[in-house]
Amino acid sequence: MPRKQQRSKPLAKPLQILDTPLLVDRFSHECRGITSHQGKTVFVRNALPGERVSVRLEKSYKRYDEGEAISIADFSSDRVPPVCPHYNSCGGCDLQHLNTERAPEIKQQLVLDLLQRFAGCTPHVIDVPVISAATGYRRSARIGINQRQRDGALLIGFRRRQSAKLMDINQCPVLDPRLDRLFITLHAFLDDLKDLRHLTEVLVSLGDNTGALRFRLTRPASEQLKQRLIGIAEQLQLSAWTEDDQHQLTPLSSTPELNFLADEQTRLQFLPGDFLQVNASVNRAMIKRALEWLKPEPNQVLLDLFCGLGNFSLPLAPHLKQVIGVEGSLTMVKRARHNAELNGLNNAEFHCADLSQPITATAWFRNGSADLILLDPPRSGAAELIPQLLQLKPVKVLYIACNPASLARDTALMLTAGYRLQRFSVLDMFPNTSHIESMALFEINT
Repeated sequence: MPRKQQRSKPLAKPLQILDTPLLVDRFSHECRGITSHQGKTVFVRNALPGERVSVRLEKSYKRYDEGEAISIADFSSDRVPPVCPHYNSCGGCDLQHLNTERAPEIKQQLVLDLLQRFAGCTPHVIDVPVISAATGYRRSARIGINQRQRDGALLIGFRRRQSAKLMDINQCPVLDPRLDRLFITLHAFLDDLKDLRHLTEVLVSLGDNTGALRFRLTRPASEQLKQRLIGIAEQLQLSAWTEDDQHQLTPLSSTPELNFLADEQTRLQFLPGDFLQVNASVNRAMIKRALEWLKPEPNQVLLDLFCGLGNFSLPLAPHLKQVIGVEGSLTMVKRARHNAELNGLNNAEFHCADLSQPITATAWFRNGSADLILLDPPRSGAAELIPQLLQLKPVKVLYIACNPASLARDTALMLTAGYRLQRFSVLDMFPNTSHIESMALFEINT
């Protein structure tokens, strides 16, 4: 496999405020403003195209600089006040200054520009972006907990922007409304405890009607702490779990079944720690669009790679002869098999495999066939997988992308192999952030 490209190290240069306001002329694909200073490109956080901004440089590289807009002379009509009081300091959201009605359209154009630039193509059909409410959408989150050494104060929240330090917050508007009192409740039950440095995180996972809090501990919890953690969960009508440094889960309270509807017929169970798409409404719309685009037929076989707990495989299975799901985590493979049984689906099989390694020697590849392929790879994309998968000669490949740059690179591979980019749309899975998810349908040229 080729070596990963290493990002250059920043030059040793002190932070400085540039003496001249700079005009931002466009967005980068990470939704940072792009301008220039003394012939050098500058990527600017908190800046929108058309704005003239004063910039504080944060990092300097040989070919470009990075900075933040600290004052704005000419405001873009797309700029809005942030919905969160912690926005200027919290490292969670980074695009609350952009009008949420315009954001999906802007994100879609950024990906289309990358596809044209690096793959030389425009999709035959461009569908409207899949969107959701801009707040209250997040059903899973990782929240840090730290007891400050100098005064014992408890900090509960997210990392500060451009920092590893934790920021104490009292609300997060992008979290599901069921979590509105999460931070206040954590403080109410934990603030008076003296030694909490072994409690490092609480991770939230919500189903449609139930949910769980998973407390990470570096040593076993005392009986007093256990009762406090149970009390927090009961106050929020969630179940309580602990996780040790070996990732062993232990329930502290009653554990009602955790599940969600992937579509109108398919209910998927999960446990705390399982990967979930964070935005339930976008996830359902994405699955519906996958069915519409793939148009599966009863005599066809679908190969679903990076299948997780069956998020795509199982809603699509009733429309196909067979579904073959492949996932790197054995735990998730077992969960997908269990979900197939729960939904009465006997035409779905699931296999565990490291998809970063060659797959052509695996039994499921050698003995299988695939009319349709669905890919939902990590940010690094699927450049090594694609040449192997195309040996199966699928008629359609649906690619779910969480990194526009990887999608553009992999699109070029698909076009060279004789496929066309038939349909494309952006999925605004993470409103108020620069994160861009896309779905792209490739069809073989005939």
